[in-house]
Amino acid sequence: MEVDLTYEQRARIELIAIHTGKSPVRVLVDAAQFLFDCEIDYYPPSQTAPSQQFLPEEEMEARLARLLGR
Repeated sequence: MEVDLTYEQRARIELIAIHTGKSPVRVLVDAAQFLFDCEIDYYPPSQTAPSQQFLPEEEMEARLARLLGR
């Protein structure tokens, strides 16, 4: 995977890598894993949408005809 970073972003990642004793790639992988782990807290599983009633085909065609001015 290729990641496009600005010069400043690269420099900050390099500094973090130096301070943590990790490679810059490991710093990015760890950061991505942290975001994946946090995602569960922010995006709880969605609830099932309530069931919807559908219009009969004839009524749908009539409404479409009215919209189109026919």
